[in-house]
Amino acid sequence: MNKQGGFFMVNKKWIYRLMVLLFFSLVYFTENRYQFLILNVGLAYIPLEIAWLYAKNKQKMVSIVLLISWLLFYPNAFYMLTDFFHLSAVGMTISSPDVYFHFSLLTAGIMLGVFMGFESLTAVATKLKETIFGNNLLLLSGFYVIISLLSAYAIYLGRFLRIHTVYLLTDFIGTMRTVAETVDSEMIHFVGVFTLLHLFVLFLYQMAKITPSKKGE
Repeated sequence: MNKQGGFFMVNKKWIYRLMVLLFFSLVYFTENRYQFLILNVGLAYIPLEIAWLYAKNKQKMVSIVLLISWLLFYPNAFYMLTDFFHLSAVGMTISSPDVYFHFSLLTAGIMLGVFMGFESLTAVATKLKETIFGNNLLLLSGFYVIISLLSAYAIYLGRFLRIHTVYLLTDFIGTMRTVAETVDSEMIHFVGVFTLLHLFVLFLYQMAKITPSKKGE
């Protein structure tokens, strides 16, 4: 059973990697208006690899660094939901083969990014349950709420203020100053809505992963 689980996990990792490469190829080699998806999907993929490293690492200091790194990159995955705004570039009505293709390409990229994000969140949460949370459902639920809240805030900064994760490395002080100046009613409303949206979609993702138990088991 363990061997089968390990075999599936290894293959699942390579399936995600292959899907990302295939998506990159599709975007790069076809004529479309969504070349930015290569960057956005790439940024959504990074926390997944970090989460996998964190899940198998056993050194405390390395785990802390990996966890912080994952937290910094994770919002890039759920951020992709806001890429639906780019449908306006081809029209909001599905009325021609060109629009069909662009709608499908954009949706595929967004779904891939969001699923990779939740896959990484699951890997991190599983490791935290093993090392810190145990069977404490309150701690685990609190972790999900905090991640949802931080992600929503980071998405606001990225979408409306155009602040990216890399800015924390290149101009940390200036970025923090900008962040401190963003607290207003619009920001609070956006963060509240996207926190609830993140929790809702996460709940659906977790429900989809539950395997119904068979009678007699």
